[in-house]
Amino acid sequence: MIRVFTMKAVGKDFLAASWSPYLTEERKKLADRKKGERERQLFLGAEVLLNLSLQRAGIEIPLPAKYERNEHGKPYLTDCDGIYVNWSHSGDYVICAVADREVGIDLQYAGKEPKESLVRKLLQPEELHFYEHTPVAERQRLFYEYWAVKESFLKALGTGFAAPLDRFYVEFARMSGADDVLEKSAIKNPRIMQNINKNQYRCQLLPIKDEAYTAAVCIADTDEHFRGEVEEIEE
Repeated sequence: MIRVFTMKAVGKDFLAASWSPYLTEERKKLADRKKGERERQLFLGAEVLLNLSLQRAGIEIPLPAKYERNEHGKPYLTDCDGIYVNWSHSGDYVICAVADREVGIDLQYAGKEPKESLVRKLLQPEELHFYEHTPVAERQRLFYEYWAVKESFLKALGTGFAAPLDRFYVEFARMSGADDVLEKSAIKNPRIMQNINKNQYRCQLLPIKDEAYTAAVCIADTDEHFRGEVEEIEE
């Protein structure tokens, strides 16, 4: 089982009483340390979406859910064995995955041209070769797709960027016959080639309605069937 939910966070007053069932007091206190209203909204919105996602997925757990983080910062529910969660935020949006196995998810705003130094820092030789042989007009989005897939994999591992980037790379198949960004993202099939452990991981790009964004989800094991649907929550 895997469900993915997204919500626009910027512009919402998450300190209003109607959001209280979906926010812990600790999260509210930590939000005060954030610089700027946008950062606070995204920070609060991530936990709101976590709890809304658990509710929509039919997970019977007291809300707001309690969770702890491992040494690399990955959250784990404390009152619900066998259910895994992960979330991300970028730009105006938050995104959350709920699954019955280790999962990682990442959202990236893809509207800013990346610096060449960042491209060469993030991409491994195999990826850089593919990137440089991609039409120039498509490279910006491809870079953020690489970033989203990589980070979703690292989150599924539970290590984040503590894992060395040179121990894995993403292999993309060239797509044809797709007319728009949404369709291409929905059918593009990234593969993780890694020697960090012996586990198998399945990563998938997700169709985001706002084409300025790209997202990816990654799960441990390749048996799970996931159609790549993203459920948008409008509250």
